[in-house]
Amino acid sequence: MWIRRPLFLAVLSLLLLLLPPSAPFSAPLPPTGPPTGPPTGPPTGPPRGGPPRQSTTQKLLDIAFSSAFNALYLFDRTPTPDSSKNLRVLWTRALLNSQGRLDDDAAYHLLPRGSRRLVTGWRSRLLRLSDKFDWIVDRTEFIDGRLKSFLESTEGKGERQVVLLGSGYDTRPLRSAALHNLTFFEVDLPAVIDTKMSLVNRYLSLRSGETADTRYLPVDLNKYAAPGTSVMADLAASCGLDASSKPTMVVCEAVMFYLSPQAVANIFGDVFKSDAEAFAVVDNLAKCGVAPGGPPGTDHRGRCEGWAEKGGRRVVEHRE
Repeated sequence: MWIRRPLFLAVLSLLLLLLPPSAPFSAPLPPTGPPTGPPTGPPTGPPRGGPPRQSTTQKLLDIAFSSAFNALYLFDRTPTPDSSKNLRVLWTRALLNSQGRLDDDAAYHLLPRGSRRLVTGWRSRLLRLSDKFDWIVDRTEFIDGRLKSFLESTEGKGERQVVLLGSGYDTRPLRSAALHNLTFFEVDLPAVIDTKMSLVNRYLSLRSGETADTRYLPVDLNKYAAPGTSVMADLAASCGLDASSKPTMVVCEAVMFYLSPQAVANIFGDVFKSDAEAFAVVDNLAKCGVAPGGPPGTDHRGRCEGWAEKGGRRVVEHRE
């Protein structure tokens, strides 16, 4: 299916421009010795956890997004992905790739064949994104850089493992398919995992001989607010994660905003005390007690370092 109406292009462009930016905090964290437990004291944030309630405008935008994506996936054979920010970011990444601002050809190929041309050629120029979407480029380059460093430092050490918390429609497993001895573990909501697996299977079916070693844990991360729960233990039991004997990296990208404060505290406490040796965190750490913002000259790196040290880790790179 090919949608030619300029009005539709204008509406989709407006919707993409209204996609909210992410938080600036980012800190990859390798171990410095035995961890000391949860990274913070009592967490802060909304009392019931999760994101704040939506405004009327945000609800209307969600309806508009849902209608637009239903049209884009009208004749697609895979299950229609949810209309959450996961899908919005996927289309944005594909558009940034077409504009040469991001290297993510996989994002384009995960889009439905009948409407993916909306993000190519002259059409991509009609949907030119503002500079505020540099945060997507920045966080992608940051995590990709830390992943590259992890892989280079563990070359020759056998199988490596990468855990993606709140993976959404992350394309890193596909972009890394040519690498050997590398397994990805994706953790997200069951509905997101089901759709992601369908998209990935279709993507790989069109590429002879190409595979991606990926294992999935479908779970609501808010589950880990309960005492005695462990996402790392669940990954070990259900997916074969072995952080004790295989080099392991944990990636957390723009997911903690959606979780309860207790879940955030427990998850970071859990992964920090694990044997994982590298971390890349690009997320809002307010629920960990790391206050965002502040006057000019605020030492954001110092705030992150203090938080990391409480979990027995140290910051080796920080960007804002």
